[in-house]
Amino acid sequence: METEKIVFLNSEEELNSFKERPTHILYFSSEDCSVCHSVFPKMMDVIKDYEISVGRIDVNKQLKIAGQNLIFSIPTILVFNEGQEVFRESRFINFENFRRIISILLD
Repeated sequence: METEKIVFLNSEEELNSFKERPTHILYFSSEDCSVCHSVFPKMMDVIKDYEISVGRIDVNKQLKIAGQNLIFSIPTILVFNEGQEVFRESRFINFENFRRIISILLD
């Protein structure tokens, strides 16, 4: 069964369920963030050939979740593997580092 590539997370319950996936990405952004809109397609291009899902979280709607994950700047990409955060990058994303960690985890 193929998992959905992008899942919009609108509650702590949805986030907790999403986090049960062995390897996943959380993408924190907001509708009014122009950098977020340019980063997202680049991130999706890096993961297009991998079986990994992205949980999108709008920080304006989910302030508590953003706070619990120590999100101070957007966009922020978090990569989790087996419940552990293995990558965190905010604002100006180094896509070479992101590509490397995805390759290590999923190749």
